[in-house]
Amino acid sequence: MDRCPNVKGDMMRYGFELRSGLLALALTLSACGTTQPADVQEQSAAEQPTIAMVDSELLPVGDSPIRGAADAWVTLVVFGDFQCPFCGRLAATLDQVLAEQPQGRARLVFKHVPLDSHPHARLFARASEAAREQGKFWEMHDLLFDRAAELREGNPQAELRRLAGELDLDVEKFERDLADPKLHERVARDEALAEELGLEAVPAVYINGGYIPGAQPPAVYMRAIYDVGEATRGAVEDGEMKREEVYAHSVRALLPRSQQAQAAQAEQESAQARIARVPVYQPGRPVLGDDDEALVQIAHFHSLGSEPSVEMHRRLAELQAGDPQRIRVVTFQLPHSDDEVLAFAHRALAAASHDDAARGQQFLSWLAELPEDAWSQGPELLERIDAKLKELGVDPERVNSDESRARLAADQRLAIELDVVGIPTTFINGQRVVGLAPLDELKRQVEEKVAIAERVAQVRNISGQELYEAMLDAAEQQPAAR
Repeated sequence: MDRCPNVKGDMMRYGFELRSGLLALALTLSACGTTQPADVQEQSAAEQPTIAMVDSELLPVGDSPIRGAADAWVTLVVFGDFQCPFCGRLAATLDQVLAEQPQGRARLVFKHVPLDSHPHARLFARASEAAREQGKFWEMHDLLFDRAAELREGNPQAELRRLAGELDLDVEKFERDLADPKLHERVARDEALAEELGLEAVPAVYINGGYIPGAQPPAVYMRAIYDVGEATRGAVEDGEMKREEVYAHSVRALLPRSQQAQAAQAEQESAQARIARVPVYQPGRPVLGDDDEALVQIAHFHSLGSEPSVEMHRRLAELQAGDPQRIRVVTFQLPHSDDEVLAFAHRALAAASHDDAARGQQFLSWLAELPEDAWSQGPELLERIDAKLKELGVDPERVNSDESRARLAADQRLAIELDVVGIPTTFINGQRVVGLAPLDELKRQVEEKVAIAERVAQVRNISGQELYEAMLDAAEQQPAAR
C-alpha cells in the first residue's frame, strides 16, 4: 500500500446507501434517540462494557484502542497513517462527528496502516502505542496529527520525546516501549488485517462493516451512523438479533458488500486511468473554441436538468473563456433520466447543433441557465424550447426527426464504449475527470496539457485533429498516475 489520496465527493458519490447494503439487511428503522454529548473517554477494548459485545471475526476490534462507549450501537473502524494529511483531516472530522452523537450510539476504533511512502509512519504508529502503554493513546493520536508540520521538519525522535513530555508521560519508559517488539506486532497485525480486507489506500472507515473511503465531509459520517444505528436498534427491538451481537451481525451482512464495492471501485479507477479516444472532431455537437488552434480538447458528457452537470458546464465555459485560443470544449449528451421533457430538450439540442456547432453551443448555454424548477413545468417548457429554436433559426420539426434521435443515441453508445457511468464526466485530452471538479483543479490539468501540447505542436509542426491524436498517443505511452 503506497497511497494517501484526497478522495473528493459526498455520500451520493460513494453510494454508501447502496454499498452498505442497509436495505438488504431488512432491518426496521426505529425513532431517533435523544441528543446528548457523546462519551469520548478513552476505553480499552479489554475493559468490560455494560454489555459484553461479541467481536467480529471478519473485522475484529480486538485489543485496538477505542474512543466512545465500548457497547455502542455503531462501530467506526478507522485505518490511518499519522503522516497522511488526509488521515489528519479525517481525525478532526470524526472528533466533530462523535461530539454530536447521542451517548452510547457510536465508538471509534483505530487501526494502523503506515504507508511505505511515509518514512516515519511506523515510528509514529509505535509512538501512539507507547503512549497507550501509559493510558494516553488518544492524546498522542491527536498530537501526532496536530503537530504534523513540526514532526515533518524536525528530528522525529526528539519531537516525539517532546510530545511525550508534553503529555506528562514517563519519557524513559516511553522510549523503551518504542523499541518493544510487542508494539511492532500490534502495528503489523493491523497491517495484515488491512491487506486481508483488500484495503489499498488510507484513510478508510468501516461503519459496522460498511466502507467509506477517504476523508469525507462530516455529513457523510453523520448520516451513515444514524442509518446504521437506527437499523440495528430496530432489529434488536424486533428480535432479529441480540443486543450483544449488533457489531458481529452487522459486519457479517455489510462487509461482503463493502468488499464487492471496493472491487468495483478499483475496476472503475482502472478504467478511469485509461486514456479515452473521444471523437471530438465529429460534427453535430455543441462546441466552444477553435477547431485548428486549440491545444487542449475537453469532451464533456452532460445532462440537462442535472445541477452538477450544469455547474460543470459553467465551469468549463469559464475555463474556455479565460483561454479561448488554446481550449476547445465539445459537449456530448447523456440524459440522466428517461423523463419525456428532458429527452425532448436533448433532441432539441441535437437539432440545433446538427449543422452549426456554435448555434448548438448558444442553445446549450440558454438551456443551462434555465431555473431548476423549469424542468418540472412540462408543456410550458416545451413551448419555451420551441420558441428559442425558432429564434435561432431551427425548424422545431427537426427535434423529433430520425436524425436528432440518432445523434442522441450515438452519444449514449459512445458513453457505454468509454465506460462513462455517471454525469458529469469530462475528458481533458483523453484523461478522465469524474464528477464536479473544482475550477482550480481543472485549470491545473489544462495548464499541464497546454505545456506538453505546445512542445509537440512546435517540434512536429502539427495542429488541430492531428495534434489531438498525437497527444493521445503520447498519453497512452505514459504509466497511469497513482
